[in-house]
Amino acid sequence: MKRMVHKVLATLFAVAVVLCATILPGCTVTTALRGEPGIDIGTLERGLSRSDAEAILGPPVREWTTSSNVRYRIYRYDAGVPPSKGDAVAMGFLDVISLGLVELYEATGLTDISHPSENDIRRIWRQIAISYDTDERIVGLFRDFSDLDVLPDDGRPTGP
Repeated sequence: MKRMVHKVLATLFAVAVVLCATILPGCTVTTALRGEPGIDIGTLERGLSRSDAEAILGPPVREWTTSSNVRYRIYRYDAGVPPSKGDAVAMGFLDVISLGLVELYEATGLTDISHPSENDIRRIWRQIAISYDTDERIVGLFRDFSDLDVLPDDGRPTGP
């Protein structure tokens, strides 16, 4: 009897995963398996204008000018949500035992309860420091900036 229950549950789980992957593109299982991309900062490069950089990153959270007349701006950006097999398995299990009601709840948004989704909790936020010259053009990029990092007075990164 136990073996039969296990087979039924495994079959229901597999069907739920297949349905989510094929019919419901917004399914929490597939979302957890895929993750979510963040802002693409790959296009940021030396010489890019401040307005173009801020179109990608949004407004800075902090800024200052050095004695060399280089303006630093610190931006906080969404680096996305990493994929998670564990979350996908948990959501698949909830789909099976709730007969899909979890998906219906997530998809409709008909609830008055405001809660952060799992993706909001797992979302990665990073900081980048960008130095600009007097013409508001990028001089240097300092990815994964931390508040304890020391930035060069001339705004130019050391190394390659």
